[in-house]
Amino acid sequence: MQLLLMTKVLVKLPHKSSNNMLKRALFLIAALGSLYVGNTLAHGDSALEHSTIHITRSLNYDAQKANINPKIVDTIIRVFSWKIDFNKDLKKGDRFIIVGNSGVHPSALIYLGTNKKVAVFSYTDKQGRTNYYDINGKSLYPSFLKAPLKYDRVSSKFQRKRFHPILKTWRPHRAVDFAAKRGTPVYSVASGVIQHRKRMGALGNVVYINHGSNYTSVYGHLSKFARGLKPSLKVKKGQIIGYVGSTGRSTGPHLHYELRYNGVRKNPLKHTLPKQKKVRRADLWRFKNKAQKILNGLRLY
Repeated sequence: MQLLLMTKVLVKLPHKSSNNMLKRALFLIAALGSLYVGNTLAHGDSALEHSTIHITRSLNYDAQKANINPKIVDTIIRVFSWKIDFNKDLKKGDRFIIVGNSGVHPSALIYLGTNKKVAVFSYTDKQGRTNYYDINGKSLYPSFLKAPLKYDRVSSKFQRKRFHPILKTWRPHRAVDFAAKRGTPVYSVASGVIQHRKRMGALGNVVYINHGSNYTSVYGHLSKFARGLKPSLKVKKGQIIGYVGSTGRSTGPHLHYELRYNGVRKNPLKHTLPKQKKVRRADLWRFKNKAQKILNGLRLY
């Protein structure tokens, strides 16, 4: 606007204006032009202010070396653990980019790995809660299945005291037993990483799956494991991980199912499970636009 007005002033100068007036007008145009561009760049720099964690040894070590707020590191682990196995996936040369360095809620968190890229962007809902979502406005963590199989009945509930049918003593039963026919497929309740796949004492053939940094699901007494299943393998929600059996200390075919949150066993039938969150529909276009501008500004996608 200012450039346009000054251009009009210049056009209206008399044909025989002095060279001094012309020089002064051109100088003012140049000055206004540089001021306009400077403000734009300053705004851009502010929006794309960022820090980078270069992985050389581990996330915590390299984040500390880069002077990253520990709370931001905790957020990185909490958000990305649904997509990244921090013990197996991180390689030397991988990067985490933190966009917007003020406070503990960066505008974006971006992982640039050897084999994958994962980007999430902040969004604050009407209740003032800030979380991170992919460019389509969905959280990285999925919803959980209510049950890991098609079962006939619940044969034993989660309870503090249960008379054990084999040991003949009263013991806690911090799991749910689902009675089902031998060979019934058992599914992973959510996407995750296989922690254990082995025979383990009373549980017989058992599979442990880590879901993000907080949840672990346990599937015991399996007759056999799904083909190709092994520790560190990534599995998807609803993927077959084994089949109902009666291995270990068991009186008949059923699935022993545990749900653990931060290492503590929870009642799978009552515990409030995570549900995938989405950016509010009314805010989605603005959110996507902001996310794309960040990616374009960093020239990553």
